[in-house]
Amino acid sequence: MKKKEPEIKTKRILIQPMSDQEIENLIETSESGELRAAYGEMLSGCKRDPENRVWYAPWRMTLKSDGTYIGDLGFKGTAHEYAVEIGYGVLSEYEGKGYTTEAVQAMTQWAFGNSGVIFVEAETEPDNKASQRVLEKCGFIPDGEGKEGPRFVLESPLTNWMTIYMLFGLSIGTAFGSSAGSTGIGLSLGLCIGMCIGAALDSSAKKERQKLWERRRNVGKKEKQS
Repeated sequence: MKKKEPEIKTKRILIQPMSDQEIENLIETSESGELRAAYGEMLSGCKRDPENRVWYAPWRMTLKSDGTYIGDLGFKGTAHEYAVEIGYGVLSEYEGKGYTTEAVQAMTQWAFGNSGVIFVEAETEPDNKASQRVLEKCGFIPDGEGKEGPRFVLESPLTNWMTIYMLFGLSIGTAFGSSAGSTGIGLSLGLCIGMCIGAALDSSAKKERQKLWERRRNVGKKEKQS
């Protein structure tokens, strides 16, 4: 049974992975040799790893209002060291309307919803200020230099374990207090337990995230040296 491919809806845009045939059409019709080569690499990835083709395929952006194609974006393969790289492009007549920002925001959130993705990276050409502004609006921060130019990264938010376990503790404390005839004591006890567990998990999560940052930077240094 064929795996159903995802679709992402924003306020104005529908974003869907392209089929192999659509990618082949792009290769044939693109006037830019650079774009033809890029789409060719995407198609090769789709055919090489069909189970994960959504991480290689360009995703078409169409207007929800009338289905007009306005550009595409996508990732450059599956996660490596918990990171995926995003690329995007919108037709010139639709630039400056906020469509790219809207699409990149939606795609990064979709990526973070997948297991093993903690960082979304992007590279821009040094003089492509418009692309850099898009990334900054989406919350990306500068992260040194890549092969194509300035590199940016967006990190998935950490789970707020403190809040989760405080609420959990309050609910347990309420139940315990009611059964014991002292709701106040139960609430206090539950809150303390919840705070302790939440603080421990928060600390552990932050330490683990810091390790991933350091590991990611070390991998980046090795790739630059090679």
